[in-house]
Amino acid sequence: MKKDLKLLVVFLIIALQTAAQLPLIPYPAHVSIKDGSFQFSNKTKLLYDSPLLASMADAAAIKWSAASTLQIESLEHRNGTIEQSVLLSLNQPFDDELGMEGYQLVILNANVVLSANTPAGILYGLQTIGQLLDAATDAKISCATIVDFPRFSYRGMHLDVSRHFMPVSLIYTLLDELEQHKMNVFHWHLVDDQGWRIEIKKYPKLTEVGAWREDRSDLHWNDRPLSKKDALKNIGGFYTQDEIRAVVAYASQKNITVIPEIEMPAHVMSVLAAYPELSCTGENLGVPPGGVWPITHIYCAGKEETFVFLENVLTEVMDLFPSRYIHIGGDEADKTNWKKCTHCQKRMKDEGLKDEHELQSYFIHRIEKYLNAHGRNIIGWDEILEGGLAPNATVMSWRGEEGGIAAAKMGHNVIMTPGSHCYFDHYQGDASIEPLAIGGYTPLSKVYSYEPVPKELTAEESRFVLGAQANHWTEYMPVDTHVEYMAFPRLAALSEVLWSPKESRNWDSFARRLPFQFVRYAKRGINASKSAYQVQINAAGASGAQGLDVSLSTEIPGTEIRYTSDGTEPGANDKIYNKALFINNTTTIKAAGFSNGKQLGAATSRLFTIHKAFGKALKLSNQPGEQYKANGEASLVDGVTGTVNHNDKNWLGFYGKDLEAIIDLGKTETLHNVWIETLHNSSAWIFAPREVTVSFSEDGKKYSEAAPLNIAPCDQSRNRQTIAAQASVNAAARYVKVIAKNHGQLPENHPGAGKDSWLFISEIVVE
Repeated sequence: MKKDLKLLVVFLIIALQTAAQLPLIPYPAHVSIKDGSFQFSNKTKLLYDSPLLASMADAAAIKWSAASTLQIESLEHRNGTIEQSVLLSLNQPFDDELGMEGYQLVILNANVVLSANTPAGILYGLQTIGQLLDAATDAKISCATIVDFPRFSYRGMHLDVSRHFMPVSLIYTLLDELEQHKMNVFHWHLVDDQGWRIEIKKYPKLTEVGAWREDRSDLHWNDRPLSKKDALKNIGGFYTQDEIRAVVAYASQKNITVIPEIEMPAHVMSVLAAYPELSCTGENLGVPPGGVWPITHIYCAGKEETFVFLENVLTEVMDLFPSRYIHIGGDEADKTNWKKCTHCQKRMKDEGLKDEHELQSYFIHRIEKYLNAHGRNIIGWDEILEGGLAPNATVMSWRGEEGGIAAAKMGHNVIMTPGSHCYFDHYQGDASIEPLAIGGYTPLSKVYSYEPVPKELTAEESRFVLGAQANHWTEYMPVDTHVEYMAFPRLAALSEVLWSPKESRNWDSFARRLPFQFVRYAKRGINASKSAYQVQINAAGASGAQGLDVSLSTEIPGTEIRYTSDGTEPGANDKIYNKALFINNTTTIKAAGFSNGKQLGAATSRLFTIHKAFGKALKLSNQPGEQYKANGEASLVDGVTGTVNHNDKNWLGFYGKDLEAIIDLGKTETLHNVWIETLHNSSAWIFAPREVTVSFSEDGKKYSEAAPLNIAPCDQSRNRQTIAAQASVNAAARYVKVIAKNHGQLPENHPGAGKDSWLFISEIVVE
């Protein structure tokens, strides 16, 4: 294994030298590569000129020694030579260009000097040296001058430990990785409906009751009913105050601020299971074992005891977390119970509030006032804008960027974390071969493409964008290794977005450096995803021919792709892809990325169907939605079936409408089978049709109806299923009419209950 890694590193270094780059992520602001190299040896000393740097110098010496199999000693530097040494030096006077987190690194043949204004800058410079040493052959690093500093002050990662409790060992692992990636915020989501995870001395039932729930992992997350009172509560956990203090102290050594999130007024059923009197109804609905929607069982905003409770909790939270910010949630609060609650309605009348949105604003304002009085500020999800934004609040924009834009225009600080680019609970590869996720599609390259400053903001308004963060919601991440799989390497992409200058970011450059990052992950035992190497299989109509041109690609340029066309798994001896494949009969293509004869992740597979309706004229009675029209009507007979990703440009989506398609085969054909490919993805409001019928005609006027197509069984709470509706027929016809009935309104337990559903169709196959 070590020999293979060393050979790979040598190959990668040659590739990067050709491109005049260093193997660093995130890439520094300014790099000047020089001739020569500095050789680490057993004589190398790691010197520091301030006692403030002693502990990090000791830690770096141990880490570098392990990486290079050398014995590197750390010592305080007073005077004298620094030959064959690495010197850490705090600047006198302050260098404005470097700021509070920047550093300058000068690597010469004889020595290395790392200087910064603060210990934080030294810490980040040490990560750069460490990355160079990780990628070095024979413990030798290239001479260079690096001047580096971050673009954004807030570079964060969020982890939800409520939906699935995570061991404290994972928190330490993530803090180590955040340090390596030059990230400086860990947003700890400690409270939600499914579990309370922080010990509060004044309210012991929060952890005695609220931290535990019934284990219903036998059911899909959204299929799990509320537990009965006598159900065994055997899954969960919480962090003691001693554990939290230790985590916060450890993070501080790595220049990482830990921001706790204490949700309010919603996402608190775990609290109300312990103290039901804090709700409007007084009901004890237990700690939910799975998804809950709508979120109506929330804190009562009319009872004074609610605010007494929260102030007492926040007092203990502030004692544990010295962070300037406390995150108070504020999202997805359904006001149904508030509308019926006499306490809440009296509060509204007494305070002169016109509606329940203003009541939520009152709630948030009141909590902010308490925290401000104790020297803290609040962060909330963008719903805290509703009813009026609290005076000193920072907005975390997740429902797109609109909330962040509005807040910045009002002069409020903003942290960007839109679901489109920063939700790392979304799929990052082909959903049919990826672990179950909540939905969405956020591949590595999409994360890298993110620009945190919206174009709608002026230069002055842009100053309020502090940065961005990656969110890890754990409904579908039950264990720590799964969290790692979803986080890495996407966090590497976001780290470069937030650290490196906008103008220097380049996907091809990042992709060339990424293999070094995978080597680092492997050395550190991180379960990093290789989804970026998955092969994407796409097809287009072949010019002048009755067939398809199929192209194969990966996110990572230059990946060796091997494939089969007989449905078998591709191996190291199968064909190498180098040009588009022409297909003129029904074919299954399977392909995978390879490196040095080893497969990089699971193979992807696509079925292409060349059938009697392929490329024929087709007309629709109803038109698809503008955002889901693929390549128009012709997409339904182009031989390409869609994947479970409804955004893959192969689906036609009909909102609240039926599909009615008429295909002209051009001549009378003997027909034996008709089937359609449809999709079910409840989280995206997409439901399989309730009925599909097919009929035939010789003249396009009079149609004879065959039996309805049999629709494969569908569990409506499940996400992302392709479903075939098919029927065997025996007919001679020129025209084929297919009608697929829209499911209709969304079910009562759906977040969009009462609204129309989508119907998605990718192909109508006539055989």
